[in-house]
Amino acid sequence: SWSRGLGDVYKRQIIESAMNPKKILHLYSNFKWTGPADHALKLVTWLKAREDVEALFSCGHQRGVQNTLYHKACQHELDFVNGLFLKKHLSWQMIPDIYSLRKIVTSEQINLVHSHQDNDSFTAVLAGLGDRLIRTWYDGEPTALNLRQRFSGHRTGKILTASRAVQSYLSKIFPEKDIQQVDIPVDPKLFRPLKKSSKLLAEFGLAADTPVGGIVARVQKHRNFTLLLDAVEQVVNKIPDFKFLIVGRGTHIDTVARQPVKDRGLGSNVIFTGYRKEDYHEVLNLFDYKVFLVPGSDGSCRAAREALACAKPVIAVRKGILPELIRDGETGILIEENPADLARAMLTMTRDRDFRLNCSRAARRYAETVLDPERYVKKVAAVYESLLKHP
Repeated sequence: SWSRGLGDVYKRQIIESAMNPKKILHLYSNFKWTGPADHALKLVTWLKAREDVEALFSCGHQRGVQNTLYHKACQHELDFVNGLFLKKHLSWQMIPDIYSLRKIVTSEQINLVHSHQDNDSFTAVLAGLGDRLIRTWYDGEPTALNLRQRFSGHRTGKILTASRAVQSYLSKIFPEKDIQQVDIPVDPKLFRPLKKSSKLLAEFGLAADTPVGGIVARVQKHRNFTLLLDAVEQVVNKIPDFKFLIVGRGTHIDTVARQPVKDRGLGSNVIFTGYRKEDYHEVLNLFDYKVFLVPGSDGSCRAAREALACAKPVIAVRKGILPELIRDGETGILIEENPADLARAMLTMTRDRDFRLNCSRAARRYAETVLDPERYVKKVAAVYESLLKHP
């Protein structure tokens, strides 16, 4: 009878929670589809499916410029909150934002605020909402904090980090804070292993049974394409018909990649797919393994996570969050930042089929367990509950 009574209490709590869901306002101080914007938007989307949470979203906007993030939010049919400028950088428009945010929190009866960038966190703290503020820190490695970050951090209710190294670092700076590490997920249903598309194989002149390496990156000067092409050249010297795909675009693609490929005589080995949108998942599944050299504006390295979910082993440099994300010798290979090390890893992945397939299976298992969205959302929801109980 005691267990039945406890069960009744638990059921009643669930019903009451569903009838009075917690309202969480997510802030993203930018209007561009860049950095961890995808993670923030997906979290709001997943929270929307829960009965105990009502998630709202607000992001930056700029007149005369396409507000990509806002349009993405509309496509996901999220509950959008207007009335905030949410600039990425310090601006006089933060002043009206402070008052507007207070008004929105009161009128909408917001329980908690979840910030995803520096400036929205700063704005929430200045609005006096620090005791009900959660901040996600997407940085992949510890970096010195500026005054704004320190000021906000000391006054933030709870902090989530993508990286264990950043969690440890922030715990020393904010020893009084509850700082938890969360594994930023990837949707395993959206990103999954697929059979190589015969149409794309024909488009790029690839054989279905020939191992293919690839990279997905914005082609820019700081992306270390010289190192990549040096390594590809070494691999081609040993495997003349080796194929490598470069997926992406960039304003300097001709000088950074296309012309160097031509100058090195690698035109038949390196294939430029251009920027892919509609068939990106299919192009990614042409890879037998992926190379990841330089973490970009998203410190949690979304592209590496997507590759793992598609069962693609990742060759990655020991930078940022990558040593935490890639299990060396299990889901990929971690390398030092030099052409010889990269070439050795690419040769191993290309030649050793059993090793490659074992890594492939392990990568998918890792995505389905550690990078599982349900696991992530449950942890975030538990943080919300904890802050509401113990502000």
